[in-house]
Amino acid sequence: METLKAAIPENLKRAIGDSDVDDLRSTCSSLHRFFLHFHPFHQMITELADPKYALCAKNKDAALKSRLLGNQCFSNADYAKALDCYTQALREAPLDTASDMESNLVVATLYINRATVLHKMSLIVECLRDCTRALQICPSYAKAWYRRGKANASLGNYKNAICDLNVAKSVEPSMGGKRQIEGELKILLDQCKSTTAVEQIQHTENNCNTVGEMPHIKLQRVSTPDKGRGIVSSCVISPGFLVHAEEPYAMIILKQCRETHCHYCLNDLPADRVPCILCSIPLYCSHQCRIRATGQMFKIYPEYNGFFKNLPSDLGEYAAEVIQCNDSELEIGDITEHKHECQGVHWPMVLPSEIVLAGRILARFLLNIPPEDIINFVERLELSHCYKQMSSERKLDSHIYAIVLLYCLQHSCGIMFSIDEVFISQVVIIISQIKVNCMTVVRLKSIDAHGLSGRFGEFPFQSGAHSTSNVEQVRVGKAIYKAGSLFNHSCQPNIHAYFLSRTLYLRTTNVVAAESQLELSYGPQFVRL
Repeated sequence: METLKAAIPENLKRAIGDSDVDDLRSTCSSLHRFFLHFHPFHQMITELADPKYALCAKNKDAALKSRLLGNQCFSNADYAKALDCYTQALREAPLDTASDMESNLVVATLYINRATVLHKMSLIVECLRDCTRALQICPSYAKAWYRRGKANASLGNYKNAICDLNVAKSVEPSMGGKRQIEGELKILLDQCKSTTAVEQIQHTENNCNTVGEMPHIKLQRVSTPDKGRGIVSSCVISPGFLVHAEEPYAMIILKQCRETHCHYCLNDLPADRVPCILCSIPLYCSHQCRIRATGQMFKIYPEYNGFFKNLPSDLGEYAAEVIQCNDSELEIGDITEHKHECQGVHWPMVLPSEIVLAGRILARFLLNIPPEDIINFVERLELSHCYKQMSSERKLDSHIYAIVLLYCLQHSCGIMFSIDEVFISQVVIIISQIKVNCMTVVRLKSIDAHGLSGRFGEFPFQSGAHSTSNVEQVRVGKAIYKAGSLFNHSCQPNIHAYFLSRTLYLRTTNVVAAESQLELSYGPQFVRL
């Protein structure tokens, strides 16, 4: 990007630095014309957005190398390193490409390799989930059923374990393998007889859904000379009252959290993290988060229908229930935030997070609304912006990134639209809107050794722990909350913002008088509990 900036004529830089909103079409047109005749610009767009140059595409050879390294680490009992290697192999391994069953078997094998490591590390629930994922790819995989049975037995789910091992015995092709499974079944049946009233424990996918209190108070939008738009209540509100809950209009994970947090719900990643099916960029905490982010619904191939029919009726029903996950029950929006980025191209990795977030906002527009309606779309966002107050350097950056982003989206969205001064100027406004309205999504983390926070920021009681704990906010993502952006800042706030998964919650911290503005602190907060 510095190459582009350095090549721009000084008089054009000055014009952009001195520009106001009314000048945007002129400055955007001039910069666009310059780039159209500047070869390095076209070369950069090709490298960022052309699938031929994709650095984040699936790569079977790379996956096999990572698997080999994982096997070596497993042989050396370095299970933590083996876990990382198998996870990396899963990120790189292609899946479901033109019904390539050989590639899909590689992925299923990788899940079982990782499941074996997880079992060795006593992460049994995670092991069970990986076994199920392998079976969703290859239902007739005997080793996956066997490993799933062992995991269920470790969890005390003896009924399911017996069913798993019986399916494994039915699909195991070798006589030696069948005898081994029969031996395991005998041991398991003996354990089951000696155990009474064993409760079947269900261990399903991670779920980012949160069922919480919903606000039951009417808020009003106001406009004041000193702070502009704001929110007030028509009645007195007591402390601790939930006044607002909202899902994000658009969200992006911060670059430093890509390997540690789910790219959809932004919660901590478990040991059995789930990769994207079509590229190697995101990691998710669950199959459900991947579906919501990408729209990638896993399909059982028709040729596997015979697999269920060849099993005894009771086992066939059990196997179908295990494998055919309830994807249809998931609510998926019309726009899935990662789908337009999911071609292995690396512009979503290279461009700043705020620019990729702008791309997600634009993707909602391009996939639903005619491109010529861009002005109305930006107006309907109803987000304030600060273009006039931006520094000359930021104005120049926003112009450059707006043009680069539009060309990347033209490659990725599969929609042809005219990139002109009108479109570019509106993207510059969106970028300036993000700078003003973007909220930093945080997770709470204990600084000392006591009371470490849970996945949603809870603080579990520990016997003998100190009564106070220093807690800091860890920044994990950025998001646009359209209604949430209406709440103004105050150094003496009367509401507090917190996040459960992707949802923003605003709750009063003290009594708020009728007709008083509800205000929060935009800065980081350090809490002592």
